[in-house]
Amino acid sequence: MLVNVSNDGWYGDSGAWAQHLNQARMRAVENHRWLLRDTNTGLTSSVDPYGRSWRMPNARRRTALAAPYGLTNVTTFYSEHGDWFAYLCAIISIGALIVRFAFHPKTES
Repeated sequence: MLVNVSNDGWYGDSGAWAQHLNQARMRAVENHRWLLRDTNTGLTSSVDPYGRSWRMPNARRRTALAAPYGLTNVTTFYSEHGDWFAYLCAIISIGALIVRFAFHPKTES
């Protein structure tokens, strides 16, 4: 289970607190874990391992939330290997750029 305690007060009246919730939902999906999210002025929520929000009260409302959650020991590819795939893609891209610009002569028209 993941726990996210957040101060969303500085977002003001913008929609950024909703985006912040969506980013937290992605952490639940990539780690396949329940996420319990508590905020002072934003969206407090319980998020399942598939990114679905359960029992989410209105923003900017003082309340208590009886949230469902579960414990699991499933390990996802991302949890086990981290960002190595992103690093590999970056290395391949940099290598392709070096090959393109360093080893191919500049054509003049």
